[in-house]
Amino acid sequence: MSPTLVARLRALARSPWTWLVLGGLLRLLHIAILGNRYYFGDTAEYQSAALRMLHGLGLSGTAPRAPLFPMFMALSFRLGGEGNYVFTRLLNFVLALALIMVVSRLAARIGGPAAGMLAASMMAIAPTMVFTAGLLYPTTLYMLLLASMTLVAWDLGEQPQLGRGLALGALFALGWLTDQVFIAPSAAIALWLLWRLRQHGMALARALAAAVIMAATLAYPYALALERQTSDGVFMRKAQSVLFSARTDPVLSHERWITYPPGATFEALRPHEFILREGNLFVHHPIAYLHDWTWEFIHFFRPVPDRVQTENRYTQPIVLYIGGLYFLILLTIAILGLGFGRGARRGRLLLALVVLGTAAFYSFFFTQARYRVPVECHMIVLAALGVQHAFPRLTRALDPEDTGGHA
Repeated sequence: MSPTLVARLRALARSPWTWLVLGGLLRLLHIAILGNRYYFGDTAEYQSAALRMLHGLGLSGTAPRAPLFPMFMALSFRLGGEGNYVFTRLLNFVLALALIMVVSRLAARIGGPAAGMLAASMMAIAPTMVFTAGLLYPTTLYMLLLASMTLVAWDLGEQPQLGRGLALGALFALGWLTDQVFIAPSAAIALWLLWRLRQHGMALARALAAAVIMAATLAYPYALALERQTSDGVFMRKAQSVLFSARTDPVLSHERWITYPPGATFEALRPHEFILREGNLFVHHPIAYLHDWTWEFIHFFRPVPDRVQTENRYTQPIVLYIGGLYFLILLTIAILGLGFGRGARRGRLLLALVVLGTAAFYSFFFTQARYRVPVECHMIVLAALGVQHAFPRLTRALDPEDTGGHA
């Protein structure tokens, strides 16, 4: 291979536009294959909520779905026509491209320019990222908001500024309005920022206070609407329903030690009653409770997806095993990056807390492969740091600041 061609290929690999274009082409191809239909049942609920909004019926009917993605769908239906899923996917495609850029920026902040380029390349071709970009689910929007919040949190923890605190609060509110589970990784980020108080003191404390005020201001109207709609909390009711299903599902009964008897009927409790009941279960059956939580925590990282209820071409065994192989590789390199990756240890800690905090939260209820997808972009950043450690020549080849001529 001629030196000129090698130099041109290296220049292409070092350009973020290369990976953005490649990632965009893969996602557009996937959207074209999907066509104008949806493949998973939850989409019907989001569409129903979107149509209610589109026809002036407001937030009512969005439960148990948070409103931001139905609003996104309603906007796409307004612009592209009701039931035009291709147009909705094209709008989601824009979010997917923004996600590649944000994750690349996050990796560059923590591990340097080469880490940013490695993360961009991984995000561009990662099967999970390409697949979710075409789904009519809030996953891409959720990931974009969470990655953006993590980036702002990193900057805030390094150099506190009031504007960054306000941005952090706004991103939390938007994430919570996308899916109430957003509170789990947000709690992990908050824990990391509280740890950084020892370094920055009152400057960071003032920024965090601004974040709380901003988040409360933006989230309060929806919280008030929920309170008027139901007094027992829509999210808590949904969480209880999921946990009840897990404890009564005959397939899962051999995995769990705490189960409900056959014929048990679901009855939603008020949030404090639910927490009290679970607390009593833990007090009286601590070993069984810890067993179930630990089992679900481990299952969160199961490479090959299971507990799949929908049957279509994307849930065939060959597809699931390909996805499992990809995740096994990602998990291995991410663990390497966590332990030995380049970049600040506090940055790797932040990424790990987001992933593990999400896993810990879901483990109280029920875990599936699709629940970990929103934090796989954080694992990709850790994997980029791992590649830096394990493959220094590849890292130099992708480093836009390296001028040593290494291959």
